[in-house]
This record gives sequence, structure tokens and C-alpha cells, in this order.
Amino acid sequence: MRRERMNRKTSLIVAAALVFGMLLPGSGALAQEPPKMPYVFAMYCVMCHKEGVQIGPIGIYDMMSKSGNPLHEQLIRNNTRFGYNAMPAFRMSEVSPKEMNAIVAYLKDVAAYRKTHPGYKPVPAKEGGAKK
Repeated sequence: MRRERMNRKTSLIVAAALVFGMLLPGSGALAQEPPKMPYVFAMYCVMCHKEGVQIGPIGIYDMMSKSGNPLHEQLIRNNTRFGYNAMPAFRMSEVSPKEMNAIVAYLKDVAAYRKTHPGYKPVPAKEGGAKK
């Protein structure tokens, strides 16, 4: 009887910890919200890389090239920093290394989000703000 009570108590504690853990930031429960677009992406990238604009490929949101091959983050970094075809080059004074990391992280997060929400189309946040 005592062992049975202890197992129930342990089970309740484990269940409570799991539920609480799902509510913490960065957990799977919050993965249902679309990733927040970093300011630098909204400022420099989205104008060409959005649905309905045929300037830049929108496959970047799935981390895929125009030919359907997976995009490596270093390719994104190189194309952003040095330019390629119609893609302009962005100097470090325009897009810092920290901001470049935010762009790459955002694209990876969007690609993961779109696997479970295929109809999702990234759009800039409505609130304005200064470069952070």
C-alpha cells in the first residue's frame, strides 16, 4: 500500500513537471507561434523575399534553393555579405555579424515552423522600432 502511494505521488510530480516544462519559453508548447521576424530582416530582406515579389527566391523560408536543394546557412551568409546575381552585398556596417546570425536563425526557425504549418507566409511585425 505504501509503495502504491509513493508511485502515485511520484507519477503526479513527474506529470506536473512535464506540464510546467511545456509552459516555459523555448519549449514545444510555444512552437505553435510563428517565429518573430528580426528587424534587420524586415529592413533589408523581406522587400525582395516575400510572396508575390519575383525578385528574390521565397524558398529561403524553407531553407531550399530554387532548384530544390537544401540551403546551407553559410551560403546564406556568403550571399548576404558578398552578393550574388541580383542579391546585393551588405557590408558589416549595414548588417553586423550579430544581425547576420539573427537572419540565419530566423530562416531556420521559419523553415521548421513551415513543416507543421505549410501555409504560413512570413510578414514583418506590425509594430515599428529602431535597429537593435
